[in-house]
Amino acid sequence: MYPNKSFRTQVTALWMIAASVCLLGCGDTDLSIDQEQTEKPLRFIEYVLFPTAPYIDKSYIEKVPEEEVTVREIDYEAEKQAIQQVYRAFIKAYVEEDMSALTETLDTSTGIEWGTDTTGIVYGWNNIRTYIQTNWSLSDCEGNPNSELTDFYIRPQNVSVPWTEASAKGPMFYYDPGAALIGDACHTKLGRFYLTKKSGKWRIHQIDGAKYFTDNQHKAP
Repeated sequence: MYPNKSFRTQVTALWMIAASVCLLGCGDTDLSIDQEQTEKPLRFIEYVLFPTAPYIDKSYIEKVPEEEVTVREIDYEAEKQAIQQVYRAFIKAYVEEDMSALTETLDTSTGIEWGTDTTGIVYGWNNIRTYIQTNWSLSDCEGNPNSELTDFYIRPQNVSVPWTEASAKGPMFYYDPGAALIGDACHTKLGRFYLTKKSGKWRIHQIDGAKYFTDNQHKAP
């Protein structure tokens, strides 16, 4: 009984407002202006009163493409310096075989990937940790903690990706068991890094993984 009364009250209110809008617009001589002034309030009314009604056409509600809804502008120089610090800390921790320090440089959440020459891409933090520890037990990698990343692409936080993200290239260690037969199994080549900035901190999310991007719209100067 009460739901029906509430529904009748809403319908009555709708028609009263619609009638008021019609009376206010009837004095216009330009029919297109009259129609526009009438339709907009009615569309708003029906959307508010019946937001989930399937029979109401809501196509007039403008939708902004998700990838264009960014939160803020990028300070490229500041972000590049912060990313460089994370990368150098990562290299230092890897060379020193310090797993605790290494973990501080990595985004170990869902989706972390580590590309390799021998196994392809290793997925998931537990598998990646095992892969790294195995490499440490087989070969001591010597690298330069002062190495730098290049070719930065930084995208601001948006609707699709709720955090700032970046891609860059830099030296990365790889273990080659085949090379162990003729010398050092650890060698260095150019790696592709994908990073995320969560809670104000940059972390390496993928190395030679699937999310590396080169969007010229967001190429850092």
